[in-house]
Amino acid sequence: MNRRRAVTAVAAAAAAAGLLTAAPALAYLLPASAILRKASETRAGLELTAVEATGSLELRGAALAAGAPPTVTARLLVKTPARARLELLVADAAEEERPAAMVKEGRLAGRGGLEQQPAVAALLRGLVTLLAWPPGADGQALGEALARRGVKLDEVSLGRFNGRLAWVLGGRLNDPKPPPLALIDKESWMPLRLLFAEGGATYDLRFLDWNSAVGADRLPRVIEVWSGTELLLRFSTEKTTANPRLADSLF
Repeated sequence: MNRRRAVTAVAAAAAAAGLLTAAPALAYLLPASAILRKASETRAGLELTAVEATGSLELRGAALAAGAPPTVTARLLVKTPARARLELLVADAAEEERPAAMVKEGRLAGRGGLEQQPAVAALLRGLVTLLAWPPGADGQALGEALARRGVKLDEVSLGRFNGRLAWVLGGRLNDPKPPPLALIDKESWMPLRLLFAEGGATYDLRFLDWNSAVGADRLPRVIEVWSGTELLLRFSTEKTTANPRLADSLF
């Protein structure tokens, strides 16, 4: 009898563990419109029209050009609507000669060959999608930005990323070949991840460590670009400035 009770207890514990594992799938799912609205309200509450960040840029694997240093100081700019710029702060180069890449309203440009790096283009297009849509708290602008990257807003699921529970827009994380997806933190409503196609390849833009001492809620402390299981690019924020004056000519 004791053995039977022990077996029953083990089975009950296993079932409970299974329910906990499946909890995200069983939870009530908000419609995409509500998720987009809440994420937009959170971002709009910061009253940001532009962000400037300086930090270290690491290029790895296929993103590391021959002879280029693997780590360099860089400046990252994000400005609404739909503008982003990455600039390498090369010590011996004049400001107007520094390698730079920028995206403005979907158009990619640059100098010094930086704009030819697919991982850099993916970084800038992802930043524009998640952080540089026109201000507004109704969620429409964010939804349109995600739709332009191929995220279908008629499917919502729950998933986990970097220990955080997140709303998954566009499908499910565990699909063998996931469609374009966007992940929004379920508690903070900050964007966490964007999986999308760019130039015939699939990229995974990841935001790590929001609300850090250096980035606050302006930018995450670390931004990464992956392709499959390969890390291509990492920007580590060291200083941010809210609403700097950024000339349109920078983009």
